Amino acid sequence: MIFGKLGHLAELAAEVQQRLDNEQPGAPSRYLFLYGLQRARDLRQEEISFGGFGGFDEEPVAPNPAQQFATVQREGPDLGIYTLVWCDTMTNLNRSIERRTLREFAMRVAFQMSAEVSANLLDVPLASKLGSYRALFYDEEEGRLGKFRLYGLPSAACLERV
Repeated sequence: MIFGKLGHLAELAAEVQQRLDNEQPGAPSRYLFLYGLQRARDLRQEEISFGGFGGFDEEPVAPNPAQQFATVQREGPDLGIYTLVWCDTMTNLNRSIERRTLREFAMRVAFQMSAEVSANLLDVPLASKLGSYRALFYDEEEGRLGKFRLYGLPSAACLERV
């Protein structure tokens, strides 16, 4: 299922929690696709707030979209709920995904970028040496890094089958 609204994100986060609570073996896989994470301002991490020192009068606050997104990223893969994200820059990626949560993305693709950004994303500066129409695929679980050449987008029929 493809989600396109924040209400769908809340639904997916609730399913993650349900699967954590009920241990549902064989539950169907679900996917969250985010193309252009930099445009999803509601998913950006907020600054820490120290308001409300009393604490007793305050009602519990419902999770916001950024918290729900972090939960899906952190807990989802072990439960069959996967997140695929495309973002334009590392700076924008860091606004929405904490560095430790970024490690939950076991597979990463990088195009040409600075050595520093490459080292932050892939743990090696090799993406700084890429030419046009080249990218690196990094599989953290297998410790594999490979270069590949880009091709055109798949057809709508191919995407529909997937």
